Formats: sequence, C-alpha cells, structure tokens
Amino acid sequence: MKKFIAALILLLITAVALSQTETLSETGIAAEVNGEIITMDTFLSKVLPNYTEISKRIEEVDPLFSEMLLNTEAGQKLLEEYERNSLEALIEETLLIQYAKEVGIEADIEALREVVSKSIMDTLTELQIEKSDADLFYVLKGYIDGLSSYEAKVVRDLAYKEVLSSLYEAVTVNATVTEEEIEQYYLANSSRYAVEEERADMKVLLFDSFSEAYSVWKAASRDANPSSVLDTFPEVQSGSYTREEIEALNPELVKSLFKPTEGELLSSVVTLGNKYAVIYLESYSPAGAKGIEDVREEIQGILISEKKDLFWRIWQEQEFKPFKEEAVIKRYYETGGGE
Repeated sequence: MKKFIAALILLLITAVALSQTETLSETGIAAEVNGEIITMDTFLSKVLPNYTEISKRIEEVDPLFSEMLLNTEAGQKLLEEYERNSLEALIEETLLIQYAKEVGIEADIEALREVVSKSIMDTLTELQIEKSDADLFYVLKGYIDGLSSYEAKVVRDLAYKEVLSSLYEAVTVNATVTEEEIEQYYLANSSRYAVEEERADMKVLLFDSFSEAYSVWKAASRDANPSSVLDTFPEVQSGSYTREEIEALNPELVKSLFKPTEGELLSSVVTLGNKYAVIYLESYSPAGAKGIEDVREEIQGILISEKKDLFWRIWQEQEFKPFKEEAVIKRYYETGGGE
C-alpha cells in the first residue's frame, strides 16, 4: 500500500510539474550557461517545493484564491512569470560561480556532498526513519526524485553561499575607514547619540527575604568579580533605569546609582519596591551626548559595512555586468529548444 501511495503522489506531483513547465526542454535541460547545463531536476527542485508550500498555505488561507491561481489564465501567467524569474536566478548563480572560479574561488563540491549526505543519513538513523519513507516525505515536499533531489539542492545552495561569501570578502577586503570619516559621521549624526536623560545600567537580583539577599550579597562582596556571582543566578535582571524609575521604587538609591562608575557592587542589600535587592552598578550615562570615543566602534562598523556594499555594487557594475553580457546563455524555457 505504501509503495502504491508513493507512486500515486509522485505521479500527481510530476503531472503538476509538467503542467506548470510544459514549455521547458524535453531533453532534461532547463538552460545552458557558457556550456554548463542547468538540468530540469535542478530547476524543478527550486520551484516545485515552493509551489507545494505556497499551494498548501494559500489553500488554508483562501481556497478561492488558490482556485484562481491554479485554474485561471491569469494565475497560470503569474506562475509562468515566477518560473521565468526562478530560472533567471539559477542562471545568475551559475554565472557568479563561473566568475569566481576564474579568479580562483571555488567550493569543494565533493566535500560538501559528503557532509550533507552524512548529516542526512545520521539524522535518519537517529530518528529511525527508513530511506524509503524519507524519499516519500521529500516527494511530498515537491522534490521529484525524493531524497536525492533534496540533497543535490542543499549541496548546490551551500556551494553558492560559500562562493558568494568568499567573493564578497575578496571584493571588499580593502574597505577601510579613516579617522576623518568617523568624525564627519559623528558630527552629521550628533542627534543620534544624544542622551535625553541620565541612566544607570545595572544587574539586579530580587529576593523575598532579607536573609537570602544578604547571603548572596556577602558572597558577591568577597569575590574579585561580584558581577559574575550574580550571573550564576538565572533570575538576575540586566537593565537600564532612569532616575525617575528608581525614585519611584526607592528615592534613597538615587545617589548610590546615578554617579560615574567603572562597575561596583552596592555596599549593602537595599529595598526595591517590596523586594530586597542585590545590585551591581555596571555603568552610568549622564544626560547630554555620548562622546565620539563612546561610539567610535559602532560608527566604524557602520561605515565599513557601507564601504563594503559600495565596493560590491561597483564590482557588480564594472566587473560582473560585462561578464554576464559576454556569456553565452541558452534558455530552453523560452524557446523550447535553445537559441
């Protein structure tokens, strides 16, 4: 019975695949990029799982819309456009991998395949799932050849991400930021670093009884790093408090908390609302503006990220675009037999 169900489901999904991709090549080739073939299996592994998921989600949300999407001319055109864009995305990925290879960047496909295959088989073994059942599961997900199609897609996706990451780093490696640029950014965004009211950053442990609070405070006071003692308690709370918030809980604490500090444990257990508290004061921020030294690292990170994105866009326009324009691409989706 299980084999019959699997065969039936495979037949139904294959029928859907063919109905949605009837203009594609009958030779098993979706496109050809500089002589490299994008197979129909690769293409269908990209679109069919999404079809399956989209169809299920839409059916749950609005059966009428699902009916229109699958059984009207407008719906078919939308799906065809999605297929066309998906194929273009695969072509773009293939071109980028080809460009990267020309400049010495290449993923180890066999190593990735071994890792993915082992991960899948280990998972099946751990969960005590038969390979035939896993094949059926992935057929239901929209992978025509079941587990093997899923595995191939994962390997390809990982290889692309690895190459893309390495290429991005190579293109943007020289992105640097000068001190002048940091200062200019700070001045141009001064309002962003304004502190409207003074704040005290602290760690707080609350207890119902004084004796419990005192025992913890005593242990922390004897430790060279009191903050680490408080961190051993899952209940420890870290937060930033305004003067007004503290005054509402215990006005007498204001002088102890709102002062410059490099980190200190308050000299005793204190009351906070209707609780006993052990407090470690981490830092204090006066009203006004944060100095450039306080935000230098943050600004540097922002500017480096912007520079890298700029370098990447320049590379796309000056290097990758001409590479794409010179590529020999045959789209069997559009012509049914190549150009």
